[in-house]
Amino acid sequence: MKHFFSLLLSLTMICCGTEKEPAGPNWDNIPEDKPQTEGKTLIEPTTAIAPEGEDYSNLQYQPGMQINVNDATFTQRLNEVAAAGFKYVELKIKYSYGLHNMSDTQVNTTFAAMQKQMEQKGITVWSIHLPYEDKNWTSISAAESIRKQSVEYILRALRLCATNFPTCKNYVLHASKSVNPSATAISQAHKSLEEMDVVAKQLGVRFCVENLVGSFCYTIDDHKAVIEPFDNVFATFDIGHANCKAYDVVDYLTKLGTKLGTVHIHDTIYGSGDDSHKLVGEGDLATKNRAWGEVYKTMLATNRYRGVFMFEPKDDQSAAEVMRRFHNIVLTSYNSLDK
Repeated sequence: MKHFFSLLLSLTMICCGTEKEPAGPNWDNIPEDKPQTEGKTLIEPTTAIAPEGEDYSNLQYQPGMQINVNDATFTQRLNEVAAAGFKYVELKIKYSYGLHNMSDTQVNTTFAAMQKQMEQKGITVWSIHLPYEDKNWTSISAAESIRKQSVEYILRALRLCATNFPTCKNYVLHASKSVNPSATAISQAHKSLEEMDVVAKQLGVRFCVENLVGSFCYTIDDHKAVIEPFDNVFATFDIGHANCKAYDVVDYLTKLGTKLGTVHIHDTIYGSGDDSHKLVGEGDLATKNRAWGEVYKTMLATNRYRGVFMFEPKDDQSAAEVMRRFHNIVLTSYNSLDK
């Protein structure tokens, strides 16, 4: 019940608009980090794949940032994200946030208030991370009811989100936790995706299955095996997950090709297995794996991805600092490449 009341408190604060506006990056104090967009064309995010051979040299991704919808901090975090200059967000909805204890009417009321506030801030929802805890849509259990219940739960969340966040076309889907890769698990995943994709197509949206650290879909081979049979199912590439599993991130992206649907950007320690979600530059991706510019270029040229460069920070990491590091580290690294 505490999660339910937390959501109600969040709704009250959203409706009342009592949160103080936070400050964004002070570029005057850090002029070397000030966004340099002269001569650049900001990509208007789309799910469409760019034509092969398209000139990408003057294109620049627009950054986005994930926001949790769990509690009374939503309004404060949204204000912070907007002040930092972000125009796109991913909403993260966990099972534990209490939506499973709310009626459809209660969820619609909560989500509608959030959507209204984002519209007022000029924020667009690029992607939504669907609930995943305790939901085993790749279950290999003899009890088929587990898989079916999981599918129904995911589809309920999908329908409620599609009703209230009409701009969102990308739905991030975690493979089930504690499921080891196997031919049986992949077969179960296909069965669930076949059922869920029917609804996604009816709603005009798509699933983007994410690579994990220690469970299903943590290798490129398994990831591709799950998504490739479907024309409307794509990959969420979590770069931090791949780095801490010691996978070459550029090689991973290259093998995904045009099946890249969206991304999660954060730093980790190479080969550690620790999903630490560090700020860009605080991990060792750029020194032990690949330069951020190489990642950026691969997404533009090889994946032909024209979506949002979506950051997935911890809740206590500053949105202004995330934006600063995007310009100071990621874009600087890309601009230094011989393209």
